[in-house]
Amino acid sequence: MEMMDIIVLGLLVLLVMILFILMRKNTKLHVENKKLQEILALKDTTIANYEASRVAVSDVVENYSSLDDVMTLINAGESNVSVSEKLNIPLSKIELIIKFDRLKNKNSIA
Repeated sequence: MEMMDIIVLGLLVLLVMILFILMRKNTKLHVENKKLQEILALKDTTIANYEASRVAVSDVVENYSSLDDVMTLINAGESNVSVSEKLNIPLSKIELIIKFDRLKNKNSIA
Protein backbone atom coordinates (compact mmCIF):
# COMPACT_ATOMS: atom_id res chain seq x y z
CA MET A 1 0.00 0.00 0.00
CA GLU A 2 1.12 3.41 -0.80
CA MET A 3 1.21 6.26 1.66
CA MET A 4 -1.74 7.91 -0.05
CA ASP A 5 -3.86 4.76 0.37
CA ILE A 6 -3.04 4.66 4.08
CA ILE A 7 -3.98 8.33 4.49
CA VAL A 8 -7.27 7.81 2.64
CA LEU A 9 -8.01 4.69 4.72
CA GLY A 10 -7.20 6.59 7.93
CA LEU A 11 -9.46 9.46 6.94
CA LEU A 12 -12.22 7.00 6.08
CA VAL A 13 -11.91 5.37 9.51
CA LEU A 14 -11.94 8.81 11.12
CA LEU A 15 -15.09 9.76 9.19
CA VAL A 16 -16.82 6.53 10.23
CA MET A 17 -15.92 7.19 13.88
CA ILE A 18 -17.24 10.75 13.63
CA LEU A 19 -20.43 9.40 12.05
CA PHE A 20 -20.98 6.97 14.93
CA ILE A 21 -20.31 9.71 17.50
CA LEU A 22 -22.78 12.04 15.78
CA MET A 23 -25.41 9.29 15.56
CA ARG A 24 -25.02 8.60 19.28
CA LYS A 25 -25.36 12.29 20.13
CA ASN A 26 -28.38 12.54 17.86
CA THR A 27 -30.04 9.66 19.72
CA LYS A 28 -29.40 11.38 23.05
CA LEU A 29 -30.77 14.66 21.71
CA HIS A 30 -33.85 12.85 20.44
CA VAL A 31 -34.49 11.43 23.94
CA GLU A 32 -33.96 14.85 25.53
CA ASN A 33 -36.25 16.47 22.98
CA LYS A 34 -38.97 13.95 23.77
CA LYS A 35 -38.64 14.70 27.50
CA LEU A 36 -38.83 18.43 26.82
CA GLN A 37 -41.96 17.95 24.70
CA GLU A 38 -43.57 16.06 27.60
CA ILE A 39 -42.62 18.85 29.99
CA LEU A 40 -44.08 21.47 27.63
CA ALA A 41 -47.32 19.48 27.35
CA LEU A 42 -47.50 19.26 31.15
CA LYS A 43 -46.84 23.01 31.40
CA ASP A 44 -49.64 23.75 28.95
CA THR A 45 -52.03 21.49 30.88
CA THR A 46 -51.05 23.15 34.15
CA ILE A 47 -51.62 26.62 32.70
CA ALA A 48 -55.00 25.58 31.31
CA ASN A 49 -56.01 24.14 34.69
CA TYR A 50 -54.82 27.29 36.44
CA GLU A 51 -56.80 29.50 34.09
CA ALA A 52 -59.90 27.32 34.53
CA SER A 53 -59.61 27.51 38.32
CA ARG A 54 -59.12 31.30 38.09
CA VAL A 55 -62.34 31.53 36.10
CA ALA A 56 -64.10 29.30 38.63
CA VAL A 57 -62.89 31.43 41.52
CA SER A 58 -63.93 34.62 39.78
CA ASP A 59 -67.38 33.07 39.23
CA VAL A 60 -67.63 32.28 42.94
CA VAL A 61 -66.51 35.78 43.88
CA GLU A 62 -68.98 37.22 41.41
CA ASN A 63 -71.80 35.20 42.95
CA TYR A 64 -70.56 35.47 46.54
CA SER A 65 -73.39 37.87 47.30
CA SER A 66 -75.79 35.04 46.43
CA LEU A 67 -74.00 32.56 48.73
CA ASP A 68 -76.26 33.12 51.72
CA ASP A 69 -79.44 32.92 49.63
CA VAL A 70 -78.28 29.76 47.88
CA MET A 71 -77.20 28.03 51.08
CA THR A 72 -80.41 29.04 52.89
CA LEU A 73 -82.49 27.42 50.15
CA ILE A 74 -80.24 24.32 49.97
CA ASN A 75 -80.33 23.89 53.75
CA ALA A 76 -84.12 24.24 53.61
CA GLY A 77 -84.20 21.15 51.37
CA GLU A 78 -84.49 22.76 47.96
CA SER A 79 -82.82 20.98 45.06
CA ASN A 80 -80.00 22.58 43.10
CA VAL A 81 -82.27 22.89 40.07
CA SER A 82 -85.04 24.68 41.98
CA VAL A 83 -82.53 27.05 43.60
CA SER A 84 -81.13 27.78 40.15
CA GLU A 85 -84.59 28.59 38.82
CA LYS A 86 -85.63 30.70 41.83
CA LEU A 87 -82.48 32.83 41.87
CA ASN A 88 -81.90 32.90 38.10
CA ILE A 89 -78.35 31.58 38.51
CA PRO A 90 -77.03 28.84 36.21
CA LEU A 91 -76.96 25.38 37.77
CA SER A 92 -73.20 25.13 37.31
CA LYS A 93 -72.72 28.27 39.41
CA ILE A 94 -75.09 26.92 42.09
CA GLU A 95 -72.95 23.78 42.30
CA LEU A 96 -69.81 25.89 42.43
CA ILE A 97 -71.24 28.02 45.25
CA ILE A 98 -72.11 24.85 47.20
CA LYS A 99 -68.57 23.49 46.72
CA PHE A 100 -67.14 26.82 47.81
CA ASP A 101 -69.32 26.81 50.92
CA ARG A 102 -68.20 23.28 51.80
CA LEU A 103 -64.55 24.27 51.37
CA LYS A 104 -65.09 27.40 53.43
CA ASN A 105 -66.74 25.40 56.22
CA LYS A 106 -64.08 22.68 56.07
CA ASN A 107 -61.28 25.25 56.32
CA SER A 108 -62.95 27.11 59.18
CA ILE A 109 -63.26 23.85 61.15
CA ALA A 110 -59.64 22.84 60.53
